[in-house]
Amino acid sequence: MHLETPSEIVHIVQSDRNYYSAIRMINRMAMQMTTQDASSSLTPFDAQLVLYQDDDIICINKQAGELVVADRWKKETNVLLHKLGVYLRAQGHQPDATGRDLYPVHRLDRDTSGVVVFAKNAEAHRNLSKQFESRDVAKKYWLFTRGAPEWDEHIVDAPLRRLEGKRGRGRGTVDWENGKPARTQFRVLNRYHDVGWLEAEPETGRLHQIRLHAMEAGFPLLYDPQYLKAPWESEFYGPLPLQRVPLHAHWLRFAHPRNRQRDLEISAPLDGALTQLVRVLEDESEVMI
Repeated sequence: MHLETPSEIVHIVQSDRNYYSAIRMINRMAMQMTTQDASSSLTPFDAQLVLYQDDDIICINKQAGELVVADRWKKETNVLLHKLGVYLRAQGHQPDATGRDLYPVHRLDRDTSGVVVFAKNAEAHRNLSKQFESRDVAKKYWLFTRGAPEWDEHIVDAPLRRLEGKRGRGRGTVDWENGKPARTQFRVLNRYHDVGWLEAEPETGRLHQIRLHAMEAGFPLLYDPQYLKAPWESEFYGPLPLQRVPLHAHWLRFAHPRNRQRDLEISAPLDGALTQLVRVLEDESEVMI
């Protein structure tokens, strides 16, 4: 495939009477160049992680430790957006009128696994983004905590603020004076002695909201080195086989971007590490509901 050089691109812009047509052409060229340069260094996308797809969207079971898109420092390019784009283009997916072929609709933290939605065209992206911004998307997360709550359901309504500076980079905190409103509903799914399996429904989308609100409720995650420096060991199980943040985006419900009368419900099973954790908990304990 012939890709125009930078000098040829400048000539296209100068000679094309339709400026936006030229911009779309440049977008396509840039995407082709990026694909050729980056695809050789990308980890291949695992097609078994596709939860749902059609002409407008694709939903993926993101794995823990993986970035959805490059972070603000752009130090890492081996991200889900790029790997999925290479996979879809190999399946024959074509760019839309803007020259783009894949749009991230929302993000999950690197350490969080579970459902992530991508749009395949600009219109689907615009529609889904509005749903997320207006909080019309229902979300359920699963988490495993230090301690099993006595309550069955609990609401944490605590404002959150992003910490600034080198010490605060990528972290948040509860701030009753200057924080932004944040609210999370928790429900106990299972109790395993001094370990809890909880479901969280965030009504807002602040940085690390579920992790911070779980701590605020007195039940921090089993493993969270970003916030919990002191190691924790279960009095019943001893050390648990876990080296990742046990937070999983289990379920989403939203209106299909093409047919708003049709609701989609997408769920993602636990990954290997969390499945192994549940196996250990259930093998060593009678579940206490």
